Amino acid sequence: MTRRKDGLWQQQMTVTEHGVKKQKFFYGKTKQEVLKKIAEYREEKELGAMFETVADEWWEEAEPSLSFNSTKNYKPAYVRAKERFAASRIAQIRPADINRFIKDFVKEKHAADKTARTQLMVVNLIFKYAVANGYCDTNPARDLTVPKDLPKAKRDMPSDDDITRVKNSTTCTFGMFAFWALYTGMRRGELLALDWSDVSTADKTITISKSVYFDGNKPMIKAPKTESGIRTVPLMARLEEKLKTQKGPVFPGPDGKHMTSSFFDDQWKKYCEESGVSCTPHQLRHAYATMLFENDISESDAQELLGHAQISTTKDIYTHIRETRKKAVRDKLLDVDIA
Repeated sequence: MTRRKDGLWQQQMTVTEHGVKKQKFFYGKTKQEVLKKIAEYREEKELGAMFETVADEWWEEAEPSLSFNSTKNYKPAYVRAKERFAASRIAQIRPADINRFIKDFVKEKHAADKTARTQLMVVNLIFKYAVANGYCDTNPARDLTVPKDLPKAKRDMPSDDDITRVKNSTTCTFGMFAFWALYTGMRRGELLALDWSDVSTADKTITISKSVYFDGNKPMIKAPKTESGIRTVPLMARLEEKLKTQKGPVFPGPDGKHMTSSFFDDQWKKYCEESGVSCTPHQLRHAYATMLFENDISESDAQELLGHAQISTTKDIYTHIRETRKKAVRDKLLDVDIA
């Protein structure tokens, strides 16, 4: 141990952190203070890092590469996990601890299936980071699943009246946006990012390679989150016959560029008031999925056309359509008499 010119005592040690040897310095006003810090460091190393410390490291590394929407979804889950395991050493957390956390979260917050899955996924990502960086030997979240039968987001079809109104209201304010949504199955952000150069009347195709998200009110362009988001969908005849090909964004704002969030909301509100349409753009995407189902398009082909990252998402939609049809048939037969 040596004494520096400023009067502080200093001890240099070779330590191994994350599998890498490095020099670490301990300082104190007295020798006893330095020795105490060394003892505390060794105890900390033996017990393992706190979950909160590792979670913060993971977030600092992961956050810059996340999309805007992923950040919005992941950050609350990351904060909740830190709050739950704030007093826990990461190497001492067991599968049962995480399972209890997820069940408590679902019960207290009445969390839906997707929210619970996101929470578990974030915990899993933190532990994957911990294993990769030597904080623990195994990932206790790896084989866990969320509770069964959690409520899922409703995928309501637009009414027949809404679909008819969409087909007949293309001359209304923003009417072509709804018409495009119905005949392409594209997400709102994908439609808002669409450029006329993405539309090929020669090949009868529409290429989807980007999406708009809103940072506050400002439109931002991003690439799809997964490779499945980049796709080509058919330019259906009913849509093509109404096209007036131009240049730039298909749905521009007042300045000819991508529209802001507030401008979109204003245009959609005016459209609904003029046309009498009461559904959302996403419900029109569901109508497109139903059209695929009715025309015997396979689940794998529908997955590609809809840009679903997981086939399970497409299967869930098709299952929902089947169950809805079965219920409609049952309801229809309830009051039928046999002659």
